[in-house]
Parts: sequence; structure tokens; C-alpha cells
Amino acid sequence: MENIASFLKTTISILITLAIISAGLFLWGKTQPVVELANSQAAAQARELSEQQYAAFDNQLVSGSQILTAYRRYESEQNFCLYVERPYVYGQPDSNRYISMNPSGDGYCRAFDYSAEAFKEGTGNDSNTVNDKMITDASGGFYISPQSRFRATLIKDHNERIAAIYFRAN
Repeated sequence: MENIASFLKTTISILITLAIISAGLFLWGKTQPVVELANSQAAAQARELSEQQYAAFDNQLVSGSQILTAYRRYESEQNFCLYVERPYVYGQPDSNRYISMNPSGDGYCRAFDYSAEAFKEGTGNDSNTVNDKMITDASGGFYISPQSRFRATLIKDHNERIAAIYFRAN
């Protein structure tokens, strides 16, 4: 009789343990979609917060002085470039019309297709990279007048990260 009682206690203990584990797994399975939704919403909010600093240039009409402001604002951004299509000036070569700027000064600006407003495929570099001194020198070939008007467009890379701002002359 003692063996049967011991066997029943052990069996009941194992069944209760299995029931508790099953209930835990069941609840864990039910909460996974909620956790995934919360993670995706948190990631979306984090992305929006990181992109908030570029909102001032998102499809906005800006002046030439704001291009210089953008250059100074994004000096700490690694691998971030500003692309500028300046207004046509009679007698000026097209090479001076399309310029790129890397505010941090580190690295290079990727090759950019100004007509498609997108990065060119491949790994080429933009050949006409200038700095802030060159665009503020009124006697230079790359001068951007503070009064000139540009349409700003945010450019995203293949990872949907904002990698550049394109300023097209209006």
C-alpha cells in the first residue's frame, strides 16, 4: 500500500508540473504577437526620432544660406552628403553646376544622378566635392548666393536611411 501511495504522489507531482509548464508555454505563445508588435512600434518611433532632424529639409523650399546652415548642422554626421544643383549661369561649365559636399570631411560622397534624384548604382564617388569655404567665396566658381532658392529633397539609401539631402535650384 505504501508503494502505491508513493507512486500516486510522484505521478500527480509530475502531472501538476507538466500542467504548469504547459500553461506557461501557452501564455508565452499568446504574448509573442504583442511583443513583436511592441518591438516594431518602438523601432518605428526610434526611426522617426532619428529622422526628425531632417524634417526642416523634407521637400521644402530653402534659400542658399540654409544650405550653408545644413552643412554646419550635419558636420558630425558620418557618411552624409549634401548634393546641390545650382542655377544655370551662361558660360559656366556644367561641372561647376553640380556639386556635392561632405560636411564631416571624412570619406567621400557617393556618385549621384542629379536628374533621377537618386544614388547611382555601384560604388563610384562624386567627382565634384567642395567644402563650405568654396560655396561662400563670391569670386569662386562654386559660390551659392544666400538669396537663391532651392527645393530640398531627402535622399535615402537602400537601407531606407536618410543618407543625403539634394538641393535643386528653383
